[in-house]
Amino acid sequence: MRTRVKICGNKTIEDVNHAVVYGADAVGFITDVPVKSSRKIDCETAKDLIEQVPVFVDSVLVIMPEDLDSAMTLIAETQPTCVQIHNDLPDNELAIISKTFEVRLIKTITVPEDASHRITDHIVSRIDSLTGIADAILLDTSTGARSGGTGKVHDWGISAEIVQRSKLPVILAGGLTPDNVYDAVREVHPFAVDTASGVETGGKRDHDKVRLFITRCGEAGR
Repeated sequence: MRTRVKICGNKTIEDVNHAVVYGADAVGFITDVPVKSSRKIDCETAKDLIEQVPVFVDSVLVIMPEDLDSAMTLIAETQPTCVQIHNDLPDNELAIISKTFEVRLIKTITVPEDASHRITDHIVSRIDSLTGIADAILLDTSTGARSGGTGKVHDWGISAEIVQRSKLPVILAGGLTPDNVYDAVREVHPFAVDTASGVETGGKRDHDKVRLFITRCGEAGR
Protein backbone atom coordinates (compact mmCIF):
# COMPACT_ATOMS: atom_id res chain seq x y z
CA MET A 1 0.00 0.00 0.00
CA ARG A 2 1.29 3.46 -0.89
CA THR A 3 2.49 5.55 2.04
CA ARG A 4 0.70 8.88 2.19
CA VAL A 5 2.48 12.19 2.79
CA LYS A 6 1.48 15.12 4.99
CA ILE A 7 3.46 18.34 4.62
CA CYS A 8 2.93 20.34 7.81
CA GLY A 9 3.67 23.87 8.96
CA ASN A 10 2.35 25.62 5.85
CA LYS A 11 2.09 29.40 6.22
CA THR A 12 1.37 30.70 2.72
CA ILE A 13 -0.64 29.72 -0.33
CA GLU A 14 2.68 29.18 -2.13
CA ASP A 15 3.57 26.54 0.47
CA VAL A 16 0.23 24.84 -0.08
CA ASN A 17 0.38 24.97 -3.86
CA HIS A 18 3.89 23.54 -4.08
CA ALA A 19 3.02 20.68 -1.72
CA VAL A 20 -0.09 19.86 -3.74
CA VAL A 21 1.65 20.04 -7.12
CA TYR A 22 4.40 17.73 -5.89
CA GLY A 23 1.84 15.16 -4.72
CA ALA A 24 1.15 15.69 -1.02
CA ASP A 25 -1.94 13.89 0.25
CA ALA A 26 -2.43 16.33 3.12
CA VAL A 27 -1.27 19.80 4.12
CA GLY A 28 -1.09 20.84 7.77
CA PHE A 29 -1.60 24.18 9.48
CA ILE A 30 -0.21 24.74 12.98
CA THR A 31 -2.78 27.12 14.40
CA ASP A 32 -2.84 29.24 17.55
CA VAL A 33 -0.60 26.85 19.50
CA PRO A 34 0.58 28.11 22.92
CA VAL A 35 4.24 27.37 22.23
CA LYS A 36 6.99 29.17 20.36
CA SER A 37 7.07 28.02 16.75
CA SER A 38 8.15 29.68 13.53
CA ARG A 39 5.45 27.68 11.75
CA LYS A 40 2.36 28.71 13.68
CA ILE A 41 -0.31 30.89 12.12
CA ASP A 42 -3.44 32.52 13.47
CA CYS A 43 -6.96 31.21 13.03
CA GLU A 44 -7.89 33.67 10.29
CA THR A 45 -4.85 32.75 8.19
CA ALA A 46 -5.56 29.06 8.67
CA LYS A 47 -9.17 29.57 7.59
CA ASP A 48 -8.08 31.40 4.44
CA LEU A 49 -5.53 28.74 3.49
CA ILE A 50 -7.83 25.81 4.26
CA GLU A 51 -10.47 27.29 1.95
CA GLN A 52 -7.92 27.15 -0.88
CA VAL A 53 -6.87 23.52 -0.42
CA PRO A 54 -8.11 21.67 -3.52
CA VAL A 55 -10.51 18.76 -3.56
CA PHE A 56 -8.95 15.31 -2.88
CA VAL A 57 -6.24 16.86 -0.66
CA ASP A 58 -6.83 16.85 3.10
CA SER A 59 -6.46 20.01 5.16
CA VAL A 60 -5.19 19.25 8.67
CA LEU A 61 -5.73 21.74 11.49
CA VAL A 62 -2.98 21.13 14.08
CA ILE A 63 -3.95 22.51 17.48
CA MET A 64 -3.09 22.35 21.17
CA PRO A 65 -6.37 23.55 22.71
CA GLU A 66 -6.50 24.39 26.39
CA ASP A 67 -10.00 22.94 26.64
CA LEU A 68 -12.89 21.51 24.63
CA ASP A 69 -14.47 24.90 23.94
CA SER A 70 -11.25 26.22 22.42
CA ALA A 71 -10.97 23.17 20.18
CA MET A 72 -14.58 23.42 19.05
CA THR A 73 -14.20 27.11 18.22
CA LEU A 74 -11.05 26.61 16.14
CA ILE A 75 -12.56 23.71 14.20
CA ALA A 76 -15.84 25.52 13.58
CA GLU A 77 -14.08 28.64 12.33
CA THR A 78 -11.59 26.93 10.01
CA GLN A 79 -13.59 23.92 8.70
CA PRO A 80 -10.69 21.52 7.98
CA THR A 81 -11.15 17.97 6.73
CA CYS A 82 -8.95 16.67 9.58
CA VAL A 83 -7.98 17.93 13.02
CA GLN A 84 -4.80 16.86 14.79
CA ILE A 85 -4.91 17.22 18.57
CA HIS A 86 -1.30 17.66 19.61
CA ASN A 87 -1.82 17.83 23.37
CA ASP A 88 -3.91 15.95 25.91
CA LEU A 89 -7.66 16.33 26.00
CA PRO A 90 -9.77 13.78 27.90
CA ASP A 91 -11.05 10.97 25.71
CA ASN A 92 -14.66 11.95 26.33
CA GLU A 93 -13.90 15.42 24.94
CA LEU A 94 -12.16 13.93 21.91
CA ALA A 95 -15.29 11.84 21.35
CA ILE A 96 -17.44 14.98 21.44
CA ILE A 97 -15.27 16.57 18.76
CA SER A 98 -15.51 13.46 16.62
CA LYS A 99 -19.30 13.32 16.92
CA THR A 100 -19.91 17.05 16.51
CA PHE A 101 -17.93 17.69 13.33
CA GLU A 102 -17.60 15.91 10.01
CA VAL A 103 -13.87 15.85 10.51
CA ARG A 104 -11.32 13.06 10.84
CA LEU A 105 -9.54 13.15 14.18
CA ILE A 106 -5.81 12.49 14.47
CA LYS A 107 -4.34 12.14 17.97
CA THR A 108 -0.65 12.75 18.54
CA ILE A 109 1.19 10.26 20.75
CA THR A 110 4.80 11.01 21.59
CA VAL A 111 7.74 8.63 21.74
CA PRO A 112 10.67 9.93 23.83
CA GLU A 113 13.86 10.34 21.82
CA ASP A 114 15.68 7.93 24.15
CA ALA A 115 12.77 5.50 24.68
CA SER A 116 13.31 1.76 24.87
CA HIS A 117 10.99 -0.92 23.48
CA ARG A 118 9.42 -1.23 26.94
CA ILE A 119 7.26 1.77 26.05
CA THR A 120 5.55 -0.11 23.22
CA ASP A 121 2.94 -1.87 25.35
CA HIS A 122 1.94 1.44 26.94
CA ILE A 123 1.50 3.15 23.58
CA VAL A 124 -0.46 0.26 22.08
CA SER A 125 -2.75 0.31 25.13
CA ARG A 126 -3.27 4.04 24.59
CA ILE A 127 -4.14 3.44 20.95
CA ASP A 128 -6.63 0.75 21.98
CA SER A 129 -8.37 3.30 24.21
CA LEU A 130 -8.67 5.69 21.26
CA THR A 131 -10.24 3.14 18.93
CA GLY A 132 -13.71 4.34 18.03
CA ILE A 133 -12.75 7.93 18.85
CA ALA A 134 -9.74 8.79 16.71
CA ASP A 135 -9.35 7.99 13.02
CA ALA A 136 -5.55 7.78 13.16
CA ILE A 137 -2.66 8.38 15.49
CA LEU A 138 0.52 10.30 14.82
CA LEU A 139 3.79 9.23 16.43
CA ASP A 140 6.07 12.19 17.11
CA THR A 141 9.31 12.51 19.07
CA SER A 142 9.44 14.17 22.47
CA THR A 143 12.58 15.57 24.07
CA GLY A 144 12.54 16.84 27.62
CA ALA A 145 9.56 19.16 28.05
CA ARG A 146 8.85 19.37 24.32
CA SER A 147 6.04 17.04 23.27
CA GLY A 148 6.67 16.78 19.56
CA GLY A 149 7.67 19.22 16.87
CA THR A 150 11.27 18.68 17.89
CA GLY A 151 12.74 17.68 14.55
CA LYS A 152 14.26 14.67 16.31
CA VAL A 153 14.09 11.01 15.30
CA HIS A 154 13.04 8.30 17.75
CA ASP A 155 13.70 4.57 17.52
CA TRP A 156 11.92 3.42 14.37
CA GLY A 157 11.97 -0.12 15.70
CA ILE A 158 9.45 1.02 18.32
CA SER A 159 7.30 2.64 15.65
CA ALA A 160 7.45 -0.46 13.45
CA GLU A 161 6.18 -2.64 16.29
CA ILE A 162 3.40 -0.17 17.03
CA VAL A 163 2.35 -0.20 13.37
CA GLN A 164 2.12 -3.99 13.46
CA ARG A 165 -0.02 -3.98 16.61
CA SER A 166 -2.11 -0.83 16.16
CA LYS A 167 -5.83 -0.99 15.42
CA LEU A 168 -5.62 2.51 13.94
CA PRO A 169 -3.62 3.88 11.00
CA VAL A 170 -0.24 5.20 12.14
CA ILE A 171 1.33 8.40 10.82
CA LEU A 172 5.08 8.59 11.43
CA ALA A 173 6.63 11.96 12.31
CA GLY A 174 9.73 13.17 14.10
CA GLY A 175 12.87 14.30 12.29
CA LEU A 176 11.89 13.01 8.86
CA THR A 177 13.79 14.56 5.95
CA PRO A 178 14.37 13.82 2.26
CA ASP A 179 17.55 12.03 3.36
CA ASN A 180 15.91 9.54 5.74
CA VAL A 181 12.27 9.17 4.69
CA TYR A 182 13.06 6.29 2.31
CA ASP A 183 14.62 4.25 5.12
CA ALA A 184 11.84 5.25 7.54
CA VAL A 185 9.11 3.99 5.23
CA ARG A 186 11.00 0.78 4.49
CA GLU A 187 11.49 0.01 8.19
CA VAL A 188 8.25 1.22 9.75
CA HIS A 189 5.65 0.76 6.98
CA PRO A 190 3.42 3.56 8.31
CA PHE A 191 0.11 4.59 6.79
CA ALA A 192 1.60 8.05 6.26
CA VAL A 193 4.64 10.20 7.01
CA ASP A 194 4.65 13.78 8.26
CA THR A 195 7.31 16.47 8.04
CA ALA A 196 7.68 20.18 8.71
CA SER A 197 11.22 21.19 9.73
CA GLY A 198 12.58 18.43 7.49
CA VAL A 199 11.60 20.40 4.40
CA GLU A 200 13.03 23.72 5.51
CA THR A 201 16.33 25.49 4.91
CA GLY A 202 17.36 28.22 7.31
CA GLY A 203 13.99 28.08 9.02
CA LYS A 204 12.06 28.68 5.78
CA ARG A 205 10.08 26.31 3.59
CA ASP A 206 12.28 24.79 0.88
CA HIS A 207 10.07 23.70 -1.99
CA ASP A 208 12.83 21.60 -3.56
CA LYS A 209 13.02 19.61 -0.33
CA VAL A 210 9.25 19.17 -0.37
CA ARG A 211 9.47 17.71 -3.87
CA LEU A 212 12.36 15.44 -2.95
CA PHE A 213 10.67 14.26 0.27
CA ILE A 214 7.51 13.24 -1.57
CA THR A 215 9.49 11.60 -4.38
CA ARG A 216 11.63 9.51 -2.03
CA CYS A 217 8.63 8.45 0.01
CA GLY A 218 7.05 7.19 -3.21
CA GLU A 219 10.22 5.36 -4.20
CA ALA A 220 10.25 3.52 -0.87
CA GLY A 221 6.87 1.97 -1.64
CA ARG A 222 7.89 0.47 -4.96
